[in-house]
Amino acid sequence: MLLKIYKKLPKKAEFLDLGCGQGKDAFFMSSKKFNVTAIDSSKVAIEQIKEKHKKKKYKNLKAICQNIKKFTIKPKKFFVINSANSLQFLNKKDSLSVIRKIKKNIIPGGFVIIISFTDKNPPSKRRKSCFEKNEMKKIFSDFKIIYYFEGLVIDRGHIGQPEPHKHGIVKIIAKKLNN
Repeated sequence: MLLKIYKKLPKKAEFLDLGCGQGKDAFFMSSKKFNVTAIDSSKVAIEQIKEKHKKKKYKNLKAICQNIKKFTIKPKKFFVINSANSLQFLNKKDSLSVIRKIKKNIIPGGFVIIISFTDKNPPSKRRKSCFEKNEMKKIFSDFKIIYYFEGLVIDRGHIGQPEPHKHGIVKIIAKKLNN
């Protein structure tokens, strides 16, 4: 998703990665000279990022171990706020609260990128919330929607579910209007 917008961003723009996991998006943006703040509640993931950070000597990446629902987003600091595959691990109330914080605090003209699960997913003990059809479009109706996808995708397998299976997902890139 970042490939769709990163060339349109101002140099050294601030990038916030909420639920960064092992830091794939954070490292990509850092390598492109953006200032990156990466947040994840997994101590293991943050330690992995810090180790790689030391080896590559990224000066523009800060990794913080914290639950994304408790992280305070500084108003008008971040030009891009990314939350890829993290909101489904929060209950619905907390997912919507995080989205409200993102929308309120993103810099005008900035981009929000969200990837999450829809209600077309099979039940899971780990997944706590999903989005209904067109719900994300409604949530971002006051932003300019740059990209939107909602549908089923094939997952080749992962830890906990090694066999190929389908996920219902929603992907959105939305730009905050300059008002």
